[in-house]
Amino acid sequence: DGRIFYPTQCNNMYVFPGIGLGVTLCGAKTVSDRMLYVAAEALANYVTENELAQGKVFPNINSIRDVSKTIAIAVIEEAIRTGQASKLSTADMDDLDGFVTKKMYDPVYVPLIEKREVTI
Repeated sequence: DGRIFYPTQCNNMYVFPGIGLGVTLCGAKTVSDRMLYVAAEALANYVTENELAQGKVFPNINSIRDVSKTIAIAVIEEAIRTGQASKLSTADMDDLDGFVTKKMYDPVYVPLIEKREVTI
């Protein structure tokens, strides 16, 4: 039908960071097949209609942090559903979005050398 699809790498770029984040934060001892399924479903649901119309099967790379957060939340919800979430408090479960956001690595670096002028 003349449509063009743009394949990209989904496992290492999109899915695994979110799965790892979710499993680590909730304390799940195993990664179930269902966790993999909900991660893939969360990724697929993140793709916009506009991206699909352009033949893209994954969201724009600029949204990678939010995609990872969305996948992590889906994995945590599955772990809660199956009783595997051993590290979460009630407060954490009440605000999974805020909890995951707070725990995500933020690549902001502090300078190692203090810049100041010395006068003699």
